[in-house]
Amino acid sequence: MSEIGYNHKFSALVDITAFERLMESLYKATGIPYGLVAKDGELLSQVGWTNACALFHRVNPQTNLQCQESNIELMQSVHEGEVACAKCKNGLIDYATPIVIEGQALATLFLGQVLNEAPDMEFFAKRAMEFDYDEAQYLEAIRAVPIVENERMEALMECMVGMAQMLASSGLARLRETQMASELSKSTEQRIELKDLLDLSPIGIGWSTLDGKIEYINRQFIELFGYTLEDIPDISTWYLKAYPDANYRKNVVIPWYKTVIVAYENGITPPELEGNVTCKDGTERHIVLHVSWIGDKRLVTFSDMTAHWKSERRNQAHDGMLQMVAKGLPLPDILHAIVVAIESEEPTSKCSILLLDDEKKHLFSGASNNLPQFYNDAIDGVEIGMGVGSCGTAAYLAKRVVVEDIMTHEYWAPYKELAKQADLASCWSEPIVSSDGNVLGTFAIYHAKASKPTNADIERIRFAANLAAIAIENRSAHKELERRAYTDYLTGLFNRRYFIEHSEAELARRHRYGGDVSLIMLDIDYFKKVNDQYGHGVGDMVLQKIADICRETLRDIDVIGRIGGEEFAVLLPETDGLRAMEAAERLRITISKAEIKIVKGILPNFTASFGVVSADTADITIDMLLNQADCALYDAKESGRNRVCMARKTP
Repeated sequence: MSEIGYNHKFSALVDITAFERLMESLYKATGIPYGLVAKDGELLSQVGWTNACALFHRVNPQTNLQCQESNIELMQSVHEGEVACAKCKNGLIDYATPIVIEGQALATLFLGQVLNEAPDMEFFAKRAMEFDYDEAQYLEAIRAVPIVENERMEALMECMVGMAQMLASSGLARLRETQMASELSKSTEQRIELKDLLDLSPIGIGWSTLDGKIEYINRQFIELFGYTLEDIPDISTWYLKAYPDANYRKNVVIPWYKTVIVAYENGITPPELEGNVTCKDGTERHIVLHVSWIGDKRLVTFSDMTAHWKSERRNQAHDGMLQMVAKGLPLPDILHAIVVAIESEEPTSKCSILLLDDEKKHLFSGASNNLPQFYNDAIDGVEIGMGVGSCGTAAYLAKRVVVEDIMTHEYWAPYKELAKQADLASCWSEPIVSSDGNVLGTFAIYHAKASKPTNADIERIRFAANLAAIAIENRSAHKELERRAYTDYLTGLFNRRYFIEHSEAELARRHRYGGDVSLIMLDIDYFKKVNDQYGHGVGDMVLQKIADICRETLRDIDVIGRIGGEEFAVLLPETDGLRAMEAAERLRITISKAEIKIVKGILPNFTASFGVVSADTADITIDMLLNQADCALYDAKESGRNRVCMARKTP
């Protein structure tokens, strides 16, 4: 690594504030906390803490010490190119991996305070007792800890570290270019003798006379842009070729050039010009031009910031995609934004996203902005398989498929005429793969000319596919958030709010079309004794068992909800009072015979009491039904428990 690299920290190469905003977006979308630590141990950035750590583990001196010991052990296991994973002594899992630039570890990225499977509540209950935590609050905090599979965590780590390393590499390159430009500007008397040295420079360099004649360009300039000295004999020709957009030349380039002339006349430093330069082959590079003078020669350095520019645009695309996910925007809108971002890096390319159906057999259009509609229609619903174009084969093999020339490749034989009509000559397709290894679809890049991907192209298509995978998977994250909004976290049944909403809708339907409807309310007998004698963990098992029995015993159309601590309610559409009593009796008997295995053997039989009510008026509300069923439930408990009582008819 060069001396300039060793003398700079990660924070000197990367905008930490911008990187932190990126990580904040990731935290909002995933709920996974992160930390960034410099090689000297300085905490550069930190986003998010789980309540289990913030309110309990870090507060107690003993468990805080265990946290520190676990962090030290994790740091010692970190190696380049690997994601270290360790379960801390407080029961949560942390991940770490180094950010390495040219063999030098500049920082370490941490993601963690997660679980990779459902928590062992007995373990955490014992921890609460051992360290004198409020058990109920602590277990609630543990239940809120994100559960993330190892594969997904490693994929997230790889994505974030890759972007961090790209940002740092771009920063290092810019520092080197600035240093080189500074050194060159000091050479005055030996300017002509510098040609041999300048040809070895990693920076594009050229000089011209004051009247605009270009006298010299170095090898790096030719490699960057493809133009030779014969192609651009003067400044005017260069501007026409490098900036073919007349409006851009008029509004940006010409005013800048005039400012450069004024700066020369007044002996001051001229401003830089940053923007896209069109190369001889039609591609674009993002360049920063810096002008200085050596005698009567105008020396211009061309710093290639394409990698940094693309990295910034990718960060913006990634950040924007996560924000769209966090806002719950439709998946097609998110995929459209990804395609736009990737196409903007290479204007000659056309991109598409195809999504694999649930049966894993057909690909359907997900997003495509610039492909002809007739082409999209023709491939929509194509069955995947070996030799089915680039995308059908990539989805089938779960690996990248590169077809450089569509007209001659066997995979495209059935679709050659279609591609020709759409003016498509090459197609590179990358499978979109989920964190658990399942193919979700494909991301394809097309060109109008036969084309072989460069390393930068491969990096671009991999980034695009990974971004699409995060978007598609987080759609199912949003589905999980929606599910949590209307279900009880412990039993998976509808919570009280959604049970009432669903029941009100059913009653409204009955009011319009008629028909019977009944409601059952049940309450576990002596539930407090179960919690007091066996612990809340066993109590939770009882609640879950009741929920399972209700799901297995009742019909699919019945609405089941947990409406209180140990209280459940069931709305039975198209059911009169007699059949509701029969359903409640089946539940009562099944519950009384249920068994739950605990540490000491089998939990003694537990029972429940039931109140049943049948709607007797057309305008009855769910609140009225619940009140009447609650009165019947009270009668069941007063008359000995473990029984079913029908609500008394109101006079």
